[in-house]
Formats: sequence, structure tokens, C-alpha cells
Amino acid sequence: MVWAFATFILASLLAVASPGPAFIAISHTALNRSKREAMAFAFGLAVTATLWGGLALFGLTAIFAVVPWLYGTMKLLGGTYLIYLAFKIWRGATASLPAGTTKPRHGLFAFFSGCAVNLTNPKSVLFAGAIMLTIFPADMTFPLKLLVLAVLLVIEIGFYSALVFWLSHPKTRTAYLALKRWIDRSAAVLLGALGLKLLFSKG
Repeated sequence: MVWAFATFILASLLAVASPGPAFIAISHTALNRSKREAMAFAFGLAVTATLWGGLALFGLTAIFAVVPWLYGTMKLLGGTYLIYLAFKIWRGATASLPAGTTKPRHGLFAFFSGCAVNLTNPKSVLFAGAIMLTIFPADMTFPLKLLVLAVLLVIEIGFYSALVFWLSHPKTRTAYLALKRWIDRSAAVLLGALGLKLLFSKG
């Protein structure tokens, strides 16, 4: 079981560090908003990723197989939301930022924004299910499942927190401001492409 957890931790770290919608969104938030907001956004991402993991462990993948229209509906909503985010980032690419961060929003708004980003990708639950059900035995006890989810939550929070602190550093932010237009438009294109892929992919 020790090797199973080691493999799970490595796979989870590779997954959270991959340049997907969550990575792009948290990076943009950390560079454009306050550190407090970015951390709230990160917690939203982490909680929702853990929720997907829990749903995978407790059988949502089977529900998707039995009720395919539910998966299709979630893909439609998710892809549309990612394209909407891409539009917002593209539109704000030429807007200048003040020397400090922009006017802070309520922390709950940032938290639920993070939740929304990770809720937009139902493939996350399939990925989580593939990893967890391949690495761990199918007859896992309930306490063991809770331990797996706790480890996943720690990984998610740890990675996103480290990313937020790095991107919130004054030198990092100064470098971003110098290239803001091109970075934001690149992020918008990537996010929009991911949204389109989610909308039109067959699987």
C-alpha cells in the first residue's frame, strides 16, 4: 500500500502541474488579483478537485456510463464556461494594471470562481477514477478512501499555494506586466482551445 500511495502522489502531482484550465486560471488570478483572492481561488480549485476524486471513488464514473446525457450536459456547460473565461481574459489583455493589485473582491467570490473552473471539466472525474481505481484495490475500506482524498487535498492546496506565492512575488509580477498583452492573449487562446476541445470531443 505504501507503493500505491507513492504512485498516487506522483501521478497527482503530474496531473495538477499540467497546463490545463485550472493551471491557466490560477496563474492569471495570481498575477492580476491580490494574494488573498488568489489563495481563495486556489482553495476552490483544490476542494473541487478533491470532490471529483471522491465522486470517482464512490462511483460517478459508473453513473456517467449509465446516463451518458449527464456527461454530455456537463461537457456542454463546462466548455461554454471556459470559452467565456477566455473571452474575458482576451478582452482585458490590453488593460493596464496599477502598481498594486486591483480592487479586491470578496474572498467567497474568488473561492466559488475556483470551484467553477474545476467543475467545468467532467473529464476530471474520469481521470481521477482511472488513476485511483488502477492504483488502489477495488475493495478499499471507507477510511482508506478518506485518507486518499485527504492526501489529494493536501497535494492540490500545496501546489496551488506555492504557485500563488511565486507568481505574487514583485519580480514575477513586474516581468508579467512587461508582457501582459501577449501572456494574457496566449492564455485566452489556450483556455478557449481547451473549452472547444471539451465541447467537441467524443469521449
